[in-house]
This record gives sequence, C-alpha cells and structure tokens, in this order.
Amino acid sequence: MITEENKFLGLEEIKNLIEKVYTAQQAGNHVIFRYGNYSVGVSAMKGKISENKEWDKQFEIETYASDIMQKYNACIAYLEKLAGEKHDN
Repeated sequence: MITEENKFLGLEEIKNLIEKVYTAQQAGNHVIFRYGNYSVGVSAMKGKISENKEWDKQFEIETYASDIMQKYNACIAYLEKLAGEKHDN
C-alpha cells in the first residue's frame, strides 16, 4: 500500500493495475503492461493497434518517485475511461 512513509507500489496497487489493464483490453483496446524492479509502465491505445496510430497515453511509474500517487491515479483513471467504467475525472 502506498503511504506517506513508504512511497512505493505494493502488491495491492499492482493487482489493481493488472485488473484495469485486463478490463480495458476486454473492451477492445490495446494495452501493454510492463513491470520491473524500479518501475511499472502502461502504454494504451484506444481501439485496435495499427501502424497508422500512435499510443494515446504512456505512463511510466517509478516505484520510488515522489509523485507516485499522481501518476498511479492518472493511469487508473485513463484505463477506466478506456474500459467504459465510470470515474470521477
């Protein structure tokens, strides 16, 4: 869990991201999820992938960055938008 004392992505946040990636993919979008020791990356394209299209959004979330919650929340909100889920943004 991300707290003020330990600003890193925990298992709970990673699972949530994977669920949102899966839901966005099932809604017909192309999403790539990368996970490493120091960062999580999500690249998303609305609809099917094509050589003529560019990635709509790319999120690189460093696991120990000071703005981790802002990036994490922006990524979750965009994946929810792609999936057609209701969100506050």
